[in-house]
Order: sequence, then structure tokens, then C-alpha cells
Amino acid sequence: GKRVLLLEKNDFVGGMGGTRAIFAGCRNEVGASCLFPLSTEIKAYFDFEAHGVELIPLPVMAVNLVGANGRPLIFFKNTLRLSFDMLRQFGPGAMLGFARFLRFCQYPARVLDRFTPRKAPRRLEDLIAEAATPAEREHLELAFKGSAMDIIDRFFPDPVKHRELRASMAFAAVQATYKGPYTPGSGLCLIYTMAQEGSEGLMQRVKGGLGSLSECLARQIESLQGEVRLKQNVQRILLENGRAVGVETRRGECFYADTIISNLDKQATFNGLLEETPLAPQDQQKVDAFTHRGAFVHMLFKLKGLPDYSPHLRKLNGIPGARFGGAMVLEPEELQRSYESCLRGELPEQVPLAFQIPTVADPSLAPPGFHIASAYGFYFPCEAEKSRRGKLRDQMAEKIIAHISLHMPNFAELIVDQAIFSSDHFASMQGVTNGDWTHGLLHPDQMIGERCLIEGTGHTTPIAGLYLCGASCHPGPGVTFLPGYNCAHEVLAAAATGDATTSAAPAAAARAA
Repeated sequence: GKRVLLLEKNDFVGGMGGTRAIFAGCRNEVGASCLFPLSTEIKAYFDFEAHGVELIPLPVMAVNLVGANGRPLIFFKNTLRLSFDMLRQFGPGAMLGFARFLRFCQYPARVLDRFTPRKAPRRLEDLIAEAATPAEREHLELAFKGSAMDIIDRFFPDPVKHRELRASMAFAAVQATYKGPYTPGSGLCLIYTMAQEGSEGLMQRVKGGLGSLSECLARQIESLQGEVRLKQNVQRILLENGRAVGVETRRGECFYADTIISNLDKQATFNGLLEETPLAPQDQQKVDAFTHRGAFVHMLFKLKGLPDYSPHLRKLNGIPGARFGGAMVLEPEELQRSYESCLRGELPEQVPLAFQIPTVADPSLAPPGFHIASAYGFYFPCEAEKSRRGKLRDQMAEKIIAHISLHMPNFAELIVDQAIFSSDHFASMQGVTNGDWTHGLLHPDQMIGERCLIEGTGHTTPIAGLYLCGASCHPGPGVTFLPGYNCAHEVLAAAATGDATTSAAPAAAARAA
């Protein structure tokens, strides 16, 4: 029974979950690319497939590679094939270690509540303190405060036999942090990455790109008499008597509503859209304490053919789906050195990266005979002087292509077009602070309840009538739909109880400023 108006800055919906035409005839994902597990409740509520979304299963979810002569770590969708291949390539110790590692992750993953809808998150320290036994408390302390390597060393102790597993798990622990795998607190990101929703922990592609999900949501909003307006760049939130009552766009148009919901991160919301209205000191301190770093370069490619793996990996060319992608990683010690180089304002010697050729799974994303590829290179020195970052970005791009070519020697000769985006581009295009796609890095001091501004709620703010609904809220980044879903439930609950500080009855009325 609420009237909803959605204002989108770009000319496409979805932001970092959107898909647009970067290259002629192609659909390119500008941020997220794969659909990871969804909460059972979310799947049932949105029922994307019934609304025309086609999900594409991946027979091979990822191939992780380390070093010029490393063994490929192949994550088959079929768990029996995954186990057999791990046993054959890495031995029984590695296979058992992987099973034990997954079991170790289950308890702290449950505590994280990454897939639990409609539950107000609680402070990490309280959750650890309430562990039932000293052993469980120690388990959580290690998982959430220890380094990733404190955990990895337990299950994959042999640097030679377990080389590829150690490198892959270390990489999983740092993509959403500003840490190295040996840095305390990096273990939490590893647990977050490995968390699964029951038996649904399988990665999938969305036909037409991940933006098809955002486009589906827009259609659902419009079918319920809501309105979606594109190219509406909001420059400030309007207040009356300390309450949020509307927004003003850069073109001077004002929209008024009883409830205002921001999908931006906390600093972009309060230090940007509310720059002229500072919060109380203790609230402002919470907002400013969040760490935002975008230590990455994102590259998109249009290719005139499908690249082949190097000779020692030639068997991968014959495995259906094995050229879809995965990660090209470094051994943990080298990964830590890359982080330390980043801190010094230097590029890593070799760039660790996540890599995909989406057209292997979905040929509709490019014209016949062509493919598109995507790579995220990590540990870009995002805190270097701004005058240096353009040159560093271009040098990082060369290193990314060189690393891909180490495993796919004909990759560079297939490139017909490419685009390079640093975190500076993400900041301007998507409105995220410092280009931080996580809306608050996965560090222990800014996860679960620490992501909240008002204790006991996930989305209310110190300003009446204003809510947050993006990844800066629990459970954080990733295409889960939970921040928005949970926020909507908070808004409706407040309206039902007549809470004067959180009244909700959106009105799509607009007037010129």
C-alpha cells in the first residue's frame, strides 16, 4: 500500500550489479558478475525465474592457477568429481584437509548470519562472548580475529603438497579487505567467502549478465505501480526540523516522501548528501570510522576468439566450462608482499587477479565469433598521490594482461578492445566512497552489528525518516538482496507501529526547486 519512487543516477539500473554495453554488440558487467547462494526466503519471495530470469549452471565454477607450472585447482559443480580430482592431483591429505576446513567454517559462518533475513545483527564481541563453551569461543576468536593463514596452516600445512590450495584460500581471504593473508583479522573474510546457504552453495551465471536481475526487479516495482526514473543524480537529502523529507537532484528537481532510503554507503550518504547537516559527534565518529579502500583495477576485454590454456594446462581446454575462469593467484607469502607493496604506494611484482570469460557460459553477451572477458587485479596502490594513479593504473593493466598471458599465451593477440577502470572510476560512476565496492571492508571492527548506526536495528539512522538499504548494512557486500529486503521490513514494521521517528508512506510527488 506504499507508493515507491526509485531514483537511479545512471542510465541503467543496478549500479555495481548492472550490465551495460561497454563494447559494440556486447553486454558487460560493470561490477558483480556471478550469482552466489541466495537465502531460501529471498529466492521464494522474488522468484526471479518465474519473472523471466534464466539462470545458467556452471559445470566448472572456477579454475584457480598459481605459478607458471602449478597444478590447476578445479572447482567442479559435481562434488564427487571435485573430491576425486582433488584426491588425484593433491593427495588424500589435501582432500581431507579441504573437508575439515569446510567443516571448520560452518560454525563461524552461522554466527555471521550471512543468509538470515529479518534479523537485527549483533556486535561481534557479544556473539563471541556468548559462545557455549571455551572451545567454541576459541574457535570464533580464531575465525574472526586471527589471520587467514592461522586458519589455512591448520588444514593445509605443507607449502609444497598443498601449494595451490594454500594460495587459493589466501586469495579468497583478501579480495574484500585491505589486508594481507598474514594480517590479523583477514580470517573473517575467508569465513564470509566460504559461507554457504544449506546445500545451495553453488555459483551460477545469469543469462544476459547479472544486470538482468536488476532489470527484473525494476519490472517488478513498476508492475506494483512503483516508478523507476533513470539519470536522476541526487545531490542532497532535504531535511525539515531534523527529519528527512525529500531529495534534490543536480538538475534542481525535488522529490518529497515520508520515508527516504539511501542505497549509498554511510560516508557517501552523511558526508555527501547531508554534508551541510553534520551528525551528533558520536554518530559522526561512527560514520567516519569506516574503512573504505578500493585497491583494485577492473579490466574488460572484447576478444576475437577463445583463448587457450598453456601447454602444461592443455587438458583444461577439453573440459566443458573450464575456460570460464576463476583466479590467477600467488603463494601466500607473495600475496602478503603484494599487500605491503600496495601500502608503500607501489604496484605488486605480479598482480593476483580474478578472471572470467562469461561468454563461455553465455554466448549471448557478445556477437557471434567474439568473446568478452573480465579481470579484477588486486593490490592497486589506491592511496598513492592522485597525480600518480593514472600512470599506475595503466601499468597495472599491463601486469594484468601479462599474468593472464602466463596461463593463456594467446590472450593478448585476441584483444580487439579493452577498458580499464580503477577505484577512482568506481567512485565517480557508482558514488562509492574511495571506490570501495564493499561499502565497508570486511574487517572485524565493521561487520555484523558494527555495520549498524543504531544498535538493535540494521537500517535506521540518527536522522528520522532516513534509512540505509545498501551493502554498508549487514550482511555486507555480494548479490544477496538481504540489505534491501531487510530494510523494507524495518520500514513497514515502523509504519505498522506508528513509530514517529520512522514513519513510512512514500509519495512520488515532485516539484521544481
